[in-house]
Amino acid sequence: MKKVIVYLVVIFVILLAIYFLGSGLFSRLTRDLPFPTKGDQVRVEIYRADIPKNMTITNSSKIKVKVYVYNANDSVRLIARKEWVLNPDRSTEYPRDNYRFKVVDPGIPPFERVLAESGIVGSDVGITGDNKKNIKISGHPKKNVTFTNKTSENLKICVYNRDDWLRAIPLTCWVIDQDRKIEWDKAPPEFNLKVFRPQLLDKPLSTQTNVLDQSDIVIKSRGIWDSIKRLFS
Repeated sequence: MKKVIVYLVVIFVILLAIYFLGSGLFSRLTRDLPFPTKGDQVRVEIYRADIPKNMTITNSSKIKVKVYVYNANDSVRLIARKEWVLNPDRSTEYPRDNYRFKVVDPGIPPFERVLAESGIVGSDVGITGDNKKNIKISGHPKKNVTFTNKTSENLKICVYNRDDWLRAIPLTCWVIDQDRKIEWDKAPPEFNLKVFRPQLLDKPLSTQTNVLDQSDIVIKSRGIWDSIKRLFS
């Protein structure tokens, strides 16, 4: 009888080991393959505040002004993208992104008197002041995109232009350690995303299309086996 109990205990231990280690062993055997295997993909969660597509430029000053908008990298404000003449308490809209702004006293270019200049702004823009001597521009840059790796392994993340459906030419890539977060300060309004396991031939694990800027992106394991792999790998 004792022998039967011993045999049953041994069989139970073997079955328990197969149950808990089987998936982990299979994962280790297939982790270096250059293509995803069943149960190997990760889950990408995207969080973002409800931000309007357009930014609002409002003249809350007491005078009529002319507003120029420039690319964020045009620090000398050489080539304006667009211009508006705004009366007091009037506003306009423009596609949201990071820009530089200049407010002038309307006149004949290039003899317009500069009243105020901004740094990089990606929020709504406010123009305030009682007269031409105290005009100010308010606003702040767009929130950076963040990537957080909540899996139990290091991951590679590449971002692509929205129109690059094949994800052939990345804008940039990062290798993110487990439980780490990074920020991206040059995100376009929309982009595509791909997550890899970094190896000799990077193994694709997940893709996302039309991701919006100012998003918080969290990469997680798809299931309980990630915790088991953490224990036995």
